[in-house]
Amino acid sequence: MEKCGISKLDLKRRNRMQILRVIKEFGPISRVDVASELHITRAAVTIITNEMIEEGVLVEIGEAPVNAEKLQKGRRKILIGINENYKFALGACIEEREVSIGLSTLNGAILDKASMIIDDKTMTKDIISYIISKSNEMMDNSCLKKDNVLGLGIGIVPSMWGRLKIFYKDGVLDFSSFIDKIACGVDLEIRCGNAVGLLALASNDFENYNGYHNNQVFISYGNQINMAVLNKNVLSPDYMSYTYMIERVVVNPDGRQIDGYPDGSVKAELSKTAFMNALAEIYSKEKTPVLYEQSGGDKNSITIDALSNSVIRGEEPVVNLVNRFIAGFAVLANNLSCLHFAHRIILHNVELSERQLDYFKRGIAKYVGEDTAEKIILSKVEKKCNFIGGCALVIQDCFYYKGGMK
Repeated sequence: MEKCGISKLDLKRRNRMQILRVIKEFGPISRVDVASELHITRAAVTIITNEMIEEGVLVEIGEAPVNAEKLQKGRRKILIGINENYKFALGACIEEREVSIGLSTLNGAILDKASMIIDDKTMTKDIISYIISKSNEMMDNSCLKKDNVLGLGIGIVPSMWGRLKIFYKDGVLDFSSFIDKIACGVDLEIRCGNAVGLLALASNDFENYNGYHNNQVFISYGNQINMAVLNKNVLSPDYMSYTYMIERVVVNPDGRQIDGYPDGSVKAELSKTAFMNALAEIYSKEKTPVLYEQSGGDKNSITIDALSNSVIRGEEPVVNLVNRFIAGFAVLANNLSCLHFAHRIILHNVELSERQLDYFKRGIAKYVGEDTAEKIILSKVEKKCNFIGGCALVIQDCFYYKGGMK
């Protein structure tokens, strides 16, 4: 009879993976608390963590703080944490107008970065050559060998898949051909994925709410609007590939029309192109004198600050348009919050001042309530650092999922 089961190596890797997960979610933590969280013996945790400390994967940080009033005799808890410099990660992001690449530690601290502007005439081979040359250059500059680097993670926005000849195979995105081309010049583990999902992963703060894991909805805003969902701190597989399907969601049944989408869809109502087209319909020296002056008479020069000043000064056509946009987004935010039990709605590629964000959230609260409005936050990933999503993918696949083992 054939025997089935898990090997000792797989069991070891699984135990280490669970310990790393707990440390990542809770930060520096004692062995006793790790054992309590995982429901395994303290002795087992001690044996495993001591081995990981010897390897350099973990480090002892110091004694846990104590409440003087509850101080008890005996040995105090020693906190352990992940050694952020045990290994490093390279990441890249390919967007419509830019390719960015960078090097990070295990906790996502950026050590090096570079970017290249591209356009419709930039050839695929030039993008690949840039990623290869910068990857090797960054490793050399930091005196890193292959064994010091987990790998190279590459995030690619959906609008670039066709251009890079990345297509679906059996319902799954097939990056194999693209990876093979990169592998010819970079001797590392290479991972690829939807840049939107990877940025959602990089934005995860692992915060717990009343003892429950955090659910987050990540929205990347631009000409194409994309969404990814983190369910209990894990990137939902359903949104790894089809992040752009959010554009078909209806936020205003009697709203604007656009070919190929339902009336009043996110694409027709909330995309950057849709908003600018609606703005062009009211923009003139007579109808919107404040905005006209702020933008120098050129509608292509309108900025968030110019719009904000126009709204503050009560320019009615602009106020109405902005409020219509906020109303549509409120419907979207409320539906996403309810559907995914989201504790956070993260907006990426949205540059708002604190005052502008406050105006936006007050508008959301007006339509759907303060509970939903308070869930909205801006992404902590800066636009020039979108490569950190690729770093997050490599750190997840080649460090956490492997339990810190080779």
